[in-house]
This record gives sequence, C-alpha cells and structure tokens, in this order.
Amino acid sequence: MGELIKPMKGQLTVKAAAKVNLYLDVLGKRNDGYHEIESIMQSVTLYDRLVFRSLKQEIIIWSDNPKIPSGKENLCYQAAELFFKKAKIKKGVRIEIYKSIPERSGLGGGSVDAAATLWGMNKLFETEIPLLDLSKLAKLLGADVPFCLKGGTSLVRGKGENLIPLPPIRDGWLVLLDPEIPVSTFWVYQKIRVRLTEKRLNAKLLTNLIKKQGLLGISLSLYNRLEEVVLKKFPLIKVIKEEMIKAGARGAIMTGSGSVIFAVAERKEEAERILNKLKKRGSVYLVQPTDKNLKEG
Repeated sequence: MGELIKPMKGQLTVKAAAKVNLYLDVLGKRNDGYHEIESIMQSVTLYDRLVFRSLKQEIIIWSDNPKIPSGKENLCYQAAELFFKKAKIKKGVRIEIYKSIPERSGLGGGSVDAAATLWGMNKLFETEIPLLDLSKLAKLLGADVPFCLKGGTSLVRGKGENLIPLPPIRDGWLVLLDPEIPVSTFWVYQKIRVRLTEKRLNAKLLTNLIKKQGLLGISLSLYNRLEEVVLKKFPLIKVIKEEMIKAGARGAIMTGSGSVIFAVAERKEEAERILNKLKKRGSVYLVQPTDKNLKEG
C-alpha cells in the first residue's frame, strides 16, 4: 500500500469492498453470450483503496500492483469514460488504485473498483447522477459491477443485473484463502454443463432464513456450481476446503470462478484458529460481512 493521502479539494478517496458468492448456480446460456446465473452475493471487509484526482483533461490510471493494466482495457478507465459521457462534462481524472483484493480470485476486485469509479466520480464532480442511472452504466461494464455498486446482501439473477435485496448479514466471520492459482473465468464457463431443469431459489425463504440465523443459516446451504469444473482441474482447492472443515469451519466453498476459498465461522476465535491452521496454504484474510461496500476514507 502507498502512503495515505490527505483529503483536499479536487480529490476523493474511496474504499471498495470485495464480494463473495455464498451460493452460485448456472442455469443456462443467454443469446448475448453471457450465462444465466442465480447467486447470493455478499460484501466483505477486504478493501481496495482508490484515490480520484480531478484533472483538466485525459484519464490516467495508476496502481501499486504492476499487474493492473493502465490503459483502456482497465475497467476503471472504461467506467470513467462512461461517467464523463453520461455527465456531459469535459474533464479528466487520475485514478490511483491501491490493491488489497487479490486479482483473478473470484472476489470481484476489478468489478468493485469499476463500481467505486462510478460512485466516486459522481461525488468528486458533484454531478448528483441518481443511483439508478449509475446502475445502468454498471451493467455495461460487467456482470458483477451492478452488485458491487449496490453491495450488502443480494439475490442476483440474469447475467448479474437483476438484484433482489436480502436482509443485511452482520454476524459471523469469514476466512478467505488465496492459493494463488490462476483460474480463467472464460475457461470455467466454457467447460460448465448446463442442466435441463432449473432449480430456483426462493427469495422469501432466504429472507426468513437470514433474519432468523444470519450467516450461519446460509452456511448450511453454501453451493458453487463452478466447483464441478475447477476442482477437477485444481484438486488442491478441494483439499483446502476439506482442511477448513477439519479445522472447525461451519462451511467452506470456492467463491465465483475461484480460486479463493472461504470458510465460515461463528466466532472470531474460531476463525483465527482456522486461519492459523491454513495460512501455510496461501494468503489468508480474516473478514466479516458488511452492508457498506463503498465509502469515503
């Protein structure tokens, strides 16, 4: 991480939270090339930090992670372009991305940074574009960006654009483990087989479950259809899941297309015990659910 930058006029700092998939099913392939999904997504307290600086012209992207692209292929660059077009203002912006969320991990790092760009620039330039209009821009940037703009806890359908809010989950702890295995999302969805029958989640039942039991209630139903593909190719991920359960996790699952796996624990002491037993397997993070996915600071 770089040095903390003091707030000043023409500058804004935003913290952007990672997401996990507590449930993920693939229902079919759409005509637009995307897959129809059904998922329960949850924001967690692992943050990238983005600093936005107003410029007279051009869009400049910089990151403390040299693997992050700085050109037009960067989602933050694309989000900035869409924002300026929507706002109808002729300005520029420098976006500094300080990474804590692992890349290509299933935690939505690129998507949440793009969402933070829409949200942060709306504040920086005081344009007051309604959230509904920002959500329309988010849909153009990627399947996870609409959720990352809203955050919290949601049942997600379509290619990721249809969000049904669920009660906020504030209890419990998650241990994220990044085994640093590069998994291509495109490859995973190419390999997945679509079932002939669809199993749909009941939003009302989920709402009641979360209200009564919170994260621990959902932990009994953890599911990720993409594991069918990924675990065959990378058996270490299955081994790590089993080790998490053996260490006392209430449940363990891969998030998104991987390769991060997370364990659910009721209390912090339980989570710390799991973390200490698994830290030899890769980079580990102790986090909690949050409903504040984008915030200044």
